[in-house]
Amino acid sequence: MIRNPEQTIGKLADHVSDVVCSFIDDQGYPETWTLPQACRREGICRFWFEVEAAAFSFPGIDQRPASLYFMDQRFYRGVCLKGWLTIIGVQEDLLPKRTEVSREKRELEESGKIRILFTAKSGRYYSHFQSSDFIVQ
Repeated sequence: MIRNPEQTIGKLADHVSDVVCSFIDDQGYPETWTLPQACRREGICRFWFEVEAAAFSFPGIDQRPASLYFMDQRFYRGVCLKGWLTIIGVQEDLLPKRTEVSREKRELEESGKIRILFTAKSGRYYSHFQSSDFIVQ
C-alpha cells in the first residue's frame, strides 16, 4: 500500500525522462507514445506536456480516456495513471509567469509545438512485485 501517493508519485514523475502515454484509437487498437517529461504538473492530478506537432498525429485524441506510465528502472517501480487526454494548444496561463509571456508564446507557436493536458482520475502503483490502487484527488 502506498502511504502518500502525491509525494511518492510526484517525485517519480519529476525524475523520469520519458513518459509512456497510451489510449485506444477509434478502431480499437492501442496507440502508445513516448512523451518528454511534463513541463508542468499540479500534484498528481494534472500534467502538461509540450510536444512537436510534426512528430505526432493527433486525430481524435481530444477528450479521450488515456493512461500515463512513469517507470523507475533502477528500483523496479512505477505508476500508471488513468484519466483523460486533452489537446489545449498554446495558452498564456500555462506559460511561466514572466514579463516576456507574449514573446515566449510567439516562439512556441512558431516552433510548431502543441500542449497536451492529462487529467488523472485513478492510478496503480507498482513496487516490489506488488501493486496497489488509489484514487487521485
